[in-house]
Amino acid sequence: MSTVTITDVAKHVGVSVATISRHLSGFTVRNEEKIRQAIIDLNYRPSAAARNLKSGRTGIIAIVVPDITNPFFASIVEGAEGAVGEDRMILLVNTGDSRQREEKALAQLFGRVDGVIMAPLTEDEEGPSFFSQFGLPIVFVDRVTQDGEKFSTALTDNAKGATIATNHLIALGHKKIAMISGPLSTTPGKKRADGFKASLKESGLPCQYFIESDFSEEGGYAAMSALLEREDAPTAVFTANNLMTIGALHALRDRGVAVPNQISIIGFDDLDFAELINPPLTVIARDARLQGALAMELMIKQLTNGASTQPEHSMVDVQLVERGSCAPPREMQTIAFNKVDR
Repeated sequence: MSTVTITDVAKHVGVSVATISRHLSGFTVRNEEKIRQAIIDLNYRPSAAARNLKSGRTGIIAIVVPDITNPFFASIVEGAEGAVGEDRMILLVNTGDSRQREEKALAQLFGRVDGVIMAPLTEDEEGPSFFSQFGLPIVFVDRVTQDGEKFSTALTDNAKGATIATNHLIALGHKKIAMISGPLSTTPGKKRADGFKASLKESGLPCQYFIESDFSEEGGYAAMSALLEREDAPTAVFTANNLMTIGALHALRDRGVAVPNQISIIGFDDLDFAELINPPLTVIARDARLQGALAMELMIKQLTNGASTQPEHSMVDVQLVERGSCAPPREMQTIAFNKVDR
């Protein structure tokens, strides 16, 4: 079946293509009733490009994330989708942790979307000029470039979350506390590491079990394996994201290390199945869906108010969810057991 064009509608009514175009753009023209009836009779569907010629808008907002397999980013997208409204659509782009794919995606999105919500893969000195060159409204979520004040952001209180996690382990009596960190070149990686180190310093504990990893399950597995191979292994570990937590738990299982009797573990970001793990996982939780919704609200505000919109910065709070994966260190448990025996 051939596609009906605007020319077909014009011929059917006996008017010019320009008249039909003006009618579709909302202007008053002659023969409006005939035009409306012709559109119905011919089942004409104007293309998105034609509908948006006057407004310059596509009605599409892109969400660019580095790893859609990460439950956190999936929740970000879900939250943004819930806040986008009925007049706009979301286009999801997964860069697969590739800077080259990220650059290519932004270049291809220019002119095809109204704006971009993204978690930038890199936040180095080249980042600011790189993002600015596209001229697209951009809202950063979870991560931000060095000149982040120029862009609206929806972030998490990462340092606070790491501080809460570390202080929780310290309060349980742990002195040999490790951290499996994300890349320090990223906002969450650096801020969570800062919170961890600050808590140790305030408590007078050395930072001797710090490993920088890559926010992946494989990275968490390798880092936990390295910690377990040390002669003076830590008694507690803070993992800086959910995928690394999963990897670390696999490493503990493969080596027969009992949680929390032999080692305590606390992760940043909750997991849907965290309560089903044996023992249930203690985490620093945040509302990732809310974070995605806030990013979308900031984007819609930019699109509504135009280029004069001043950047805004939203911060999602964090909280400790205590379950069963953290306990006093083994030597303190032994003392407690001895006291009970007496």
